[in-house]
Amino acid sequence: MQGRPDQKDTVQRDRIEDAYSKKNGRPLMTAGVDKNLVKGSVAIEPEHVLKPGMKEYERGQRLRKRVISASPYIFLERARIVTRAYRETENRHILTRRAGAFDRILKGISVYILDDELIVGHQAGRQRSAPLFPEFAVEWINNEIDTFENRSQDRFIVPPAVKEEFREEIYPYWRGRTLGDRVFSYMTDEIRLQRFVATVFSVGGHEEHGLGHVALDYEKALKLGLEGIKDEINYQVEHLDIWKSDDYKKKLFYDSCLTICDSVIAFSRRYAARAREMAVVEDSPERKNELLRIAENCERVPRFPARDFYEALQSFWFVQLVPQIYDNGVSISPGRFDQYMYPYYVSDINEGRLTKAKAQELLEAMWVKHTEPIKVYAAFDAAFHAGYPMGQNLCISGIGPDGQDATNDMSYRLLEAHSHMLLMQPNFTARLHLTSPHEFLIKVCEAIKLGNGMPQITNDEVVVTALTTIGLPLEEARDYVPVGCVETAPPNVWGRLNGGYFNLAKIVELALSNGVCRITGEQVGPRTGDPGTLKTFEDVMGAFTKQLKYGIEKLVTWDNLVDMAHAQLMPTPFTSVLVGDCVQKGKDVTEGGARHNYTAPYGVGIANAGNSLCVVKKMVFEEKELTIEELVEVLDSNYEGKEDLRQLFINKVPKYGNDIPEVDLIVKRVADIFLDSLKGYETYRGGPFVGSFIPVASYVAMGMATGATPDGRKKKERLADGISPTDGTDLKGPTAVFKSVCTIDHRRIPNGVIFNQKLDPGVLSTPEGIKKFADLIVSYIKLGGGHVQFNVVSADVLKEAQNDPEKYRGLVVRVAGYSAFFNEIHRDVQNSIIERTQHIL
Repeated sequence: MQGRPDQKDTVQRDRIEDAYSKKNGRPLMTAGVDKNLVKGSVAIEPEHVLKPGMKEYERGQRLRKRVISASPYIFLERARIVTRAYRETENRHILTRRAGAFDRILKGISVYILDDELIVGHQAGRQRSAPLFPEFAVEWINNEIDTFENRSQDRFIVPPAVKEEFREEIYPYWRGRTLGDRVFSYMTDEIRLQRFVATVFSVGGHEEHGLGHVALDYEKALKLGLEGIKDEINYQVEHLDIWKSDDYKKKLFYDSCLTICDSVIAFSRRYAARAREMAVVEDSPERKNELLRIAENCERVPRFPARDFYEALQSFWFVQLVPQIYDNGVSISPGRFDQYMYPYYVSDINEGRLTKAKAQELLEAMWVKHTEPIKVYAAFDAAFHAGYPMGQNLCISGIGPDGQDATNDMSYRLLEAHSHMLLMQPNFTARLHLTSPHEFLIKVCEAIKLGNGMPQITNDEVVVTALTTIGLPLEEARDYVPVGCVETAPPNVWGRLNGGYFNLAKIVELALSNGVCRITGEQVGPRTGDPGTLKTFEDVMGAFTKQLKYGIEKLVTWDNLVDMAHAQLMPTPFTSVLVGDCVQKGKDVTEGGARHNYTAPYGVGIANAGNSLCVVKKMVFEEKELTIEELVEVLDSNYEGKEDLRQLFINKVPKYGNDIPEVDLIVKRVADIFLDSLKGYETYRGGPFVGSFIPVASYVAMGMATGATPDGRKKKERLADGISPTDGTDLKGPTAVFKSVCTIDHRRIPNGVIFNQKLDPGVLSTPEGIKKFADLIVSYIKLGGGHVQFNVVSADVLKEAQNDPEKYRGLVVRVAGYSAFFNEIHRDVQNSIIERTQHIL
């Protein structure tokens, strides 16, 4: 199960329990929790338990319809409260300031319960609306707030009063005081050229935003409750020697953790009070009873251990929600939900306290909640994260820490919830392996057939091996969860799993231009030789490697400076109490308190880089169709007047994605150079740098910053996404694509890859088609593929949705490592999805 303690943790937990029992005359809150849960299992029921017309089903559909219809607003409550809190705590230690502000926010923001809700808790004052986080950045908000309503994607309604208060009360205080101000004060000119002038890399998600990208230890929260976690903290406090400087720092950390635990308890009790107020005036006896049960739940959890399935769901949601209210990060990922929630489900079903239909209704009420939290980015950064993605990755099945298949009835119930809701969040993943139950695989395929790009699939054999290569014990590696898009980590990791986007296509450009950016004309990279000095293909690869290593050095330097600023200004004590070893070490996650601390940059445009280098190899050095100087002239002209050459490059030279070793091995070489270049660097928190190929939507934005490339791509056109082939160049069917993709060694990529495929909906319309699809997935697992996801929607439907967005308001598609409502993403991203090759089986 997620969060399973190792032997050292168990011994320490026993010591804590003994000490507290003797001192306080009561057991630690976790004592005896497992004994209250009925051991055993529930018979697996693959078929859906809810059907249209059942009241439990219809409630979920009403909740779904409402959240889809919600228009995103900007709310200032949080910004107003945090500004006042900071004004009143000048010169206090940052941990004290952050915890105090956290406390005031949770005690001050609006609490409300909507009709039909069974699971409660909202991020902002209106459903599916966003708070502002002025302590992270204000300049871009001030510059762009007037355009939030009409920009090309991720639009927000901003009432005039909100704009006025922001500019008069909030913006003036935070100018020069924000995280972004601190971060950019560290920027060197070399980093500026690579980051902003050429967009060789971008770390925009963290320069002015929270870190996020974490799988919290939900099992610990459910079993101990926050009072039990406070007991753990107090045990550590009692063993400090405050006169020691290190112990005094720990005391500050522990005090902040205790404050935030009490704050979350107060937050949940405010919902309890609100539910009781509503119950008093509620006319419907059924709804009155529901509100009273909501109140009972919120009085109990997350303060104390959950006693039943309903309490466990409510406790989970508060734990999931709070970091998104306060920490300004994304990808707070529920992880192995079917594992840690299963004991509560089993207990209630076997004891007769809950029917499967009622359990399913509760699950679907919980499922909808994940679509409510959203956040606002600057326009440039929104281009990297199109469609309000929050990356709340919930996964099912896979092997357990003992190496055995862990599929259970909850795995099927979550598949059912997904199939009924078909929303953009949670990001939904099925962990598969070669011994996954066949029936489960078929149900996964049937869910994918529904067309919103989920569940995505990860391959346990590959991911577990990759994680052990960077030092994770086998049992922890087996317990991995996909975080955000598909980044991988167990709850003991604070990973900076989005370590920035690195533009591999731009590196080809710089290698052929002696380090000069073709878009701006500035010298941004090292001088690796004028084109005429590159006499062989190996000379070109040498220049490519030097440009890449230079860019990586600047990226890891910038990553560490950004990390340092976060540690100085943005500690995250609530996250820290639910990440392994932070409480034991007395250290915040931003200071290296987690058991494992790695940072993982993303390679972007690998297909463009590999295809382009293959063109150079074949056209310049083997067939001598043109000289390298002539090639550079063609690229400088953006193929103007050279369409014949462009078509030659596109059609005559082999392309990645067709099982042609000549080009596939070049793509693999690019991947290996990228991964090798990260070796030897250490993160600010004391861990390694590791690589991944997860573009989110950056392939569009980074394409805008990249000149024409030898693969036939014109200046500013989008790049290929993830490790997928360039749109329209994979011509030999899905099996050939799989073989090309698996030429890259996925076991070298512990933070994961994104591999998009698009299938004709007609091929999955029969049981035979579903079986062929399942066989295709098994073949990919056998080939060593780490991840794959499928859009099963026709190009015609997508084009209709572009022309009539209101008619298709609920249409969800797979973008990169996440899904989004189709009509909420940028037109360029929409077009990239339409133009992906659509395969048949």
